[in-house]
Amino acid sequence: MADEKLPIVILAAAGFAETTFTNTQKTLLAKGRAMKVVSPDGGLVQGWHADSWGHHFMADEAIGDALASDFCGLILPDGANSAKTLAENPHTKRLIGAFLDANQPVLVIGEAVNLLITAELVAGRRIAGDGELGEALNRAGADWIVDEAVVTEGSLITATSEAAGAALTETFLALIDEKSVPQAA
Repeated sequence: MADEKLPIVILAAAGFAETTFTNTQKTLLAKGRAMKVVSPDGGLVQGWHADSWGHHFMADEAIGDALASDFCGLILPDGANSAKTLAENPHTKRLIGAFLDANQPVLVIGEAVNLLITAELVAGRRIAGDGELGEALNRAGADWIVDEAVVTEGSLITATSEAAGAALTETFLALIDEKSVPQAA
């Protein structure tokens, strides 16, 4: 069961899509939701804005210190460079896998879907993904959903880059809220 009083973790490495990241942060703040940024080494992490490097953002924690049980949900923002760097870190697979194993909400946007592929967590799952990811998703055994920008399967929400925005973040928050309601026995 998710606890909405726990913070939401945003996992990012250098090269994350800055606009997606900041819009997600703004929505979380507007909804009064606590969040933490986790990066490979903690410290500063740099975004990618349009066609060049963007701003630096302070990470709250290093991924090696992060545990899924300390958070109520996980967001993997868009960004090819970020996804590539995170895919090379063994703690990424551990953290994403722990969220999915515990049925905790996970939101994966755009290029971050590659992290699910690298962690071997897409087989048999319905996944939304940008066009260029389709072949890799199919090879990994996913059911790539071409005509939907957002796909929710259990506690996993995947979305194309174009679907990123406040409505997507609110869908994710609704999933957290749903999981925090005690279920009748």
